[in-house]
Amino acid sequence: MKTWKKAVLCVCAIVFTIATVTVIVSAGGPPLKEKTCSACHSDYAKILPKPHPDVDKTAPCLSCHAQKPGSDEPTKFSTGVHKAHQGEKTKLECNACHAI
Repeated sequence: MKTWKKAVLCVCAIVFTIATVTVIVSAGGPPLKEKTCSACHSDYAKILPKPHPDVDKTAPCLSCHAQKPGSDEPTKFSTGVHKAHQGEKTKLECNACHAI
């Protein structure tokens, strides 16, 4: 095999390895900022669904709606929050909530 073909093959292998590691490391998504919801929402009663139990205004939403440890699947809560903040009426940048 010619030298340039070996070099191209090595570069492709390195790029593939880096991409794979990046996907594995960031599978759970970027970490959230502190007090993510309360930074924008002062009255949770206005945004909570009707059957939701009363909540302490100082309690972060993720104290109850946390992802299962070791899981990279989004929760129903996470999916709903992303839809609400990336919909037609609201388009927040990811760094509004995530520490990236």
